[in-house]
Amino acid sequence: MFSRIISRDSEKSLKIVILTPYRGPGNLPAIFATPEEPGKINGYVEFESTEDIKGGDLDLTFRVKSEARWVRQYGQTTVVYHSKQVLQRQAWKIPIAHPQPGVVGAGKTRYDFEVILDPETPSSIAGRRGWLNYRFAATLHRRFPRRNMVFKQDVWALRTCLPVPNPEYVPDPHVHMGVWESHLPFKCSLPNENIYLGQRLPLTVQFDSFLPTSGHFGQEMVVVNAVVKLKQYTRLWHRWNVKTETKEVVAQAVNDGWPRAANGIQRTIFVDIPHAPRLSCTTFTRPVQKTHVLKLIMRVKTVSMADKEARELRVEMEVNVTGPRPPTDPPLEDLPPYSAVWDGAYDGENSD
Repeated sequence: MFSRIISRDSEKSLKIVILTPYRGPGNLPAIFATPEEPGKINGYVEFESTEDIKGGDLDLTFRVKSEARWVRQYGQTTVVYHSKQVLQRQAWKIPIAHPQPGVVGAGKTRYDFEVILDPETPSSIAGRRGWLNYRFAATLHRRFPRRNMVFKQDVWALRTCLPVPNPEYVPDPHVHMGVWESHLPFKCSLPNENIYLGQRLPLTVQFDSFLPTSGHFGQEMVVVNAVVKLKQYTRLWHRWNVKTETKEVVAQAVNDGWPRAANGIQRTIFVDIPHAPRLSCTTFTRPVQKTHVLKLIMRVKTVSMADKEARELRVEMEVNVTGPRPPTDPPLEDLPPYSAVWDGAYDGENSD
């Protein structure tokens, strides 16, 4: 669901403009943060009135907040758990013309701002029960019975831990090795334990020949079917109360194209990693934690066995999901106006 929250009528208007060419989920303005350059948000607040109006101070606030909220039923009693953690905060008093106390003068007021994000603030998260957002709020204070004028603007932040691409730098591969049922040595490897949103991830699977002591030595290995899964595990915290959720983000069948050989086989599978908000970055805050495991599940047999005799081989590799590097190509021109606030109502999570 998208919503544009604007304080505007025929005499006056209040808005926040974020100066970025990028867009994130919910058509929000997006910014990037990298290891070599901290995230930076530039923009301005603009208030305009065609006549003098009753009003006081004009404030601007910014905060990064992680928040969890869920409901549990205990018999006839409903309990709401709600926790939040403010990770960064900043506030400004905006100079505005007052021809007399309690009156804001006609005309236009513009205030430019810049926010440098803390190095450890995580990427944005959208969800029904757990989220992390970056929000600006501009408020023109007015005395009762008049309502304050308020404009809120969210920003989608993408933080990456990936360094600048360097052909001379080869990261350490992320490897899982084992021997399946004491019969078959295998190895699964990723280029790195860090995977990023939207990546086409190469997963290399290697099998040696059956061990001489296995009883299948010299036989061809056959993969009956296989699937690669990426699981996202969410933990929501409120004091000592915890709610856990599991979401299957990727389920990619790989049933065809497996070679047969008695002396071992090797294959590279390309796994399409989703973008946000379907997949969140790995995150550790007090209210919301997101962790991820990549799984390869196969049914394996020898060439002399029937398909129904195939046995399961399961590999699980913990991975760190991070944001992508900023695009190297120039962004598209004439982008549509971005949304002010997005509630992130749909993220594919299991419902209560």
